[in-house]
Amino acid sequence: MPSTKAYLAGLVALSIVATVFAALWSDAYIKYKYYEVMYKHYEVMYKHYEDECKKLLNRYVKILASLGIDSGSYTLLPEYYLATPIIIPIDDTGFVNVTVISKQSSVKVYIFDMRQFGEWCARKSFSSYYLYEEGAYIDRKVTLNTGVYFVVIFNPNTTPTSISYSVKTMYKSLYDWAVLGKTQSR
Repeated sequence: MPSTKAYLAGLVALSIVATVFAALWSDAYIKYKYYEVMYKHYEVMYKHYEDECKKLLNRYVKILASLGIDSGSYTLLPEYYLATPIIIPIDDTGFVNVTVISKQSSVKVYIFDMRQFGEWCARKSFSSYYLYEEGAYIDRKVTLNTGVYFVVIFNPNTTPTSISYSVKTMYKSLYDWAVLGKTQSR
């Protein structure tokens, strides 16, 4: 009966291997199902965070766009000025376009940083500036780095003058995000 014993030994060995395989397969299947559920959970969380990120980015873009835009019409009395603040966030660059039209007489237009603006307000003199133009029609573009700046429109004349002005700032980061958004949507 050696063949029966060998057959039984083979059958026992085969049933042990089948039991081990079934246990390993069951364990792997349970882990697979667990990771499948976790993947779906993380996928939902990612979508939620992506939506929140887009909302925050849109809010930031709206705030940033409003930081350097101003326009209107105004009558400047003699020796009076109009100041418009421009804020350029950290690690950004602002491209500022200043347009001023003066009807009665020429005006002076400056762009100062905070220190220069304080010096100009205190003494009506200055040691430096980012822009200085004088005339009845001014249309200039200036590139500014991170900081707080003021566009100052000053009436140096002895008579009032009516002005129309426009200050528009475009930020490098807004351009970069616009380009990034277009490349990601493809």
